[in-house]
Amino acid sequence: MTVIDAHNHLQDARFGGDLPLVMAEMKAAGIRHAIVNGTSEADWAQVLALHRADPAFLSPALGLHPWRIASRSTDWANLLRELLESAPASSIGECGLDLWMPDADLTQQREVLAVHFDLSREFDKPLTLHCLKAWNPLLQTLKHSPPLPPFLLHSFGGPADMIPSLMKLGAHFSLSGHFLHPRKVRALDAFRRIPPDRIHVESDAPDMAPPFELQGHYHREGYHHPADIPSCIEALARMHQLSPEECALAISENTARLFSLPME
Repeated sequence: MTVIDAHNHLQDARFGGDLPLVMAEMKAAGIRHAIVNGTSEADWAQVLALHRADPAFLSPALGLHPWRIASRSTDWANLLRELLESAPASSIGECGLDLWMPDADLTQQREVLAVHFDLSREFDKPLTLHCLKAWNPLLQTLKHSPPLPPFLLHSFGGPADMIPSLMKLGAHFSLSGHFLHPRKVRALDAFRRIPPDRIHVESDAPDMAPPFELQGHYHREGYHHPADIPSCIEALARMHQLSPEECALAISENTARLFSLPME
């Protein structure tokens, strides 16, 4: 079984000196490609360096996460544009809206998100969107925006009744292992309402780990290992009455199309 990790943060300092080993273990576990998402000016260069060191395995996504907008420079948008232009394999993200964070400034978040939307249209690149406790504002922002290229709602935990409206606007949806916890059963059930050709899987490593009993033998303290993705495939395979191998192939093809990756 081979699969693509649609969203992670391998540049995170928690991986430290383990990162070469982690990447080798990802490959050994059947992960054939991964999208590494930047979150601010502070890590964009690291994301690009990881991609350039192993372009067959890693693709870069560059964006300004809503948790990081207070630290942005006055020139952040120009820098982001230049870096996206310099990296043809790049996509845009992680960006989005978040009302879970303390003292959330939705006006600023929308202004920053609008820049990402403009860049997505300009470069015809897909977006990876973050959303926490801001699903109605995000839906309204998308509805009032000029049409976008397809976009990924990563680690999707939004309302199930919003899925059709989001799909009409170009949404794809990824499942992370965090939603395999029993307390998240409602979020997992939402994936029953998503057509199979819009579903992706992600690790969101080093965060969003599955329950401990679903974590593989690569598990170490201090971070969630991205090689745990097969647990997401197995859950979706049961849901859609497919074999894990059939499910992994279909989902990998979805992610390859979305991010313009070579098909196996």
